[in-house]
Amino acid sequence: MARRIPLPRLTQRQREARWQRERRQQTIIIVVFTVLLCSAIGLMVWAGTNRYYDANLKPAAMIDGHVLPYRLYQHERDYELVKFYVDSGVPAGFENDPQIASQKADYDGIAVNSLVEQALLDAVARQEGYAISDADLHAAYEDSFSQFSSRHILVKIDDTATDKAAADAAALAKAQDFAKQLRADPNNQDLWNTLAKQSDDTGSKDAGGEVGWVGKGQLVAPYDEAARKLAIGQISDPVKSDFGYHVIQVKERRPASANPVVIRWLGSGFGMGEILLHTRYDMLREHFTAQAQAQSVTSPTEQIHLLHILIAFPAPTSQAPTDFTDALKKIAAAKAELDKGTDFADVAKKYSEDTTEAANGGDAGWFARGQLDSVSKETELFALAPGTVSRQFSTTGQTEFYKVVEKDPARALTDDQTKKIHDSAYAYWFDKNRRAHDVRKLVPGYEFQP
Repeated sequence: MARRIPLPRLTQRQREARWQRERRQQTIIIVVFTVLLCSAIGLMVWAGTNRYYDANLKPAAMIDGHVLPYRLYQHERDYELVKFYVDSGVPAGFENDPQIASQKADYDGIAVNSLVEQALLDAVARQEGYAISDADLHAAYEDSFSQFSSRHILVKIDDTATDKAAADAAALAKAQDFAKQLRADPNNQDLWNTLAKQSDDTGSKDAGGEVGWVGKGQLVAPYDEAARKLAIGQISDPVKSDFGYHVIQVKERRPASANPVVIRWLGSGFGMGEILLHTRYDMLREHFTAQAQAQSVTSPTEQIHLLHILIAFPAPTSQAPTDFTDALKKIAAAKAELDKGTDFADVAKKYSEDTTEAANGGDAGWFARGQLDSVSKETELFALAPGTVSRQFSTTGQTEFYKVVEKDPARALTDDQTKKIHDSAYAYWFDKNRRAHDVRKLVPGYEFQP
């Protein structure tokens, strides 16, 4: 039998020393564990807070010093995408299909543009004291989203004819004959199929003239206006548009509540308040467009004659990196030529990528206020003396140089100038007011250009 070796007995002091040592070890373990745990929790909280900030609070845009947060931008993007899904025929449940990823990416820019436009419309409306009543808002909603189903026969006017009046009269007479035949039996599908074969609308001639369901603004204005006044089943008089003469029949109408996009918005978590709010922005845009068009320049007016050099400036990409560097070299070469006094027309012929202007030495013609794409650019160019070459104007997409050839303090506008000024009146109004209200887009890649 093995003999037991007695263990030495610890003194009281030794027991206390060991106990203190064990307590210190335990304390160190607890402190280290607590620090690691708190660090992990802190990192998780920081990451969550950072994600929340990026998704909700990070500035997407600013106006008058006030931040428009990312949550509004993303909300607007989701709203705009619903309309894209309906217009493109994307069924519910297929919104994340990879085949539409590239189209969806376009809505990043659309959403931030809409966000800043809405903020600016609100700001100017408050500033001018312009308000929209609830009754007008609901009427506009119904007008905007109610739809009609129609069919038509189109008769084009021969634009190659030397006698324009005779060509117009011939087209009108043919359209009137179609209307007469249809009025004799307006709902005869065989008759519609037969006559539609003679229609100049290639998109509907093989479908009995069917246009389908449309809402406000989806068809040319004369067609839309005439169709809205027709009784169901009625055959219209010939309606003239830029495409020719239309003979129209409205088959059905449905209210805004039955519009597929309204149904999809409501089914996607957007309430009627959202739809009405966007309708209000549409009404504000229409109001300020009409105001801008009424206040645009009248003839005669101050004008400048410009020479122009345009060089495309693509963004650098890994797929075609030389395009970016080649553009930089081309811009530098053109600027060097201008700086040393080379004739502007010769530089334009050599470097400008607007081939029509380049062939004429960069001659862009006469410009009145409201024709250029930037208010600040316009102000600078109108301030230059004849014979002066402008500074370099650059955006993310292009670089431009101008030379003021001559000025006229009271030159008559051409019909083409008047139309361009009228059509771009809202864009001109927007550019002027976004500068006045210091509107900034902060989403990377979509910032305003100077």
